[in-house]
Amino acid sequence: MKAVYAGSFDPITLGHISVIERALKIFESIHIVVANNRSKNHLFTLKQRAELVQSSIPEQYAARTVIAPYEGVVADYINANGIGAVIRGIRNATDLEYELQLEQYIRNTTEAETVYLSPYTQHMQTNSSLVRMFFQSGKHELASHYMAQGAYNLALLYEMGGKSK
Repeated sequence: MKAVYAGSFDPITLGHISVIERALKIFESIHIVVANNRSKNHLFTLKQRAELVQSSIPEQYAARTVIAPYEGVVADYINANGIGAVIRGIRNATDLEYELQLEQYIRNTTEAETVYLSPYTQHMQTNSSLVRMFFQSGKHELASHYMAQGAYNLALLYEMGGKSK
């Protein structure tokens, strides 16, 4: 069965990667939908975020993942691609409350089932907001503890005015 793991991934963290790794133990393939959340002021462009995700996926999982930058409603992507499950990451009770509300939308607009996975214990406190704060405050080296090395190097390049702006 195919699953989708959608988020803004601004930027992708080791917490996200651990959810992807756990999901790949269950599902044959994962579509990682890099979405634009209109309520967020993104640090990285959609294209950059997709490239950060691509650079974070361990090589042994690359053939089983599809990186999909997407501007539309994720439910439309799910329906158009025959996705059977939606992966959602849960770190705490606050995440769960939000995710349960989102599940109602998914349940009413798709045939997909929602599966909740938590990151590995060492990444439970990792979140993109914290990593963005490190980048925005010039504390780039602190962000390196929360990101895959390839994504961190690429994010630094983007921050310094490098490719894909």
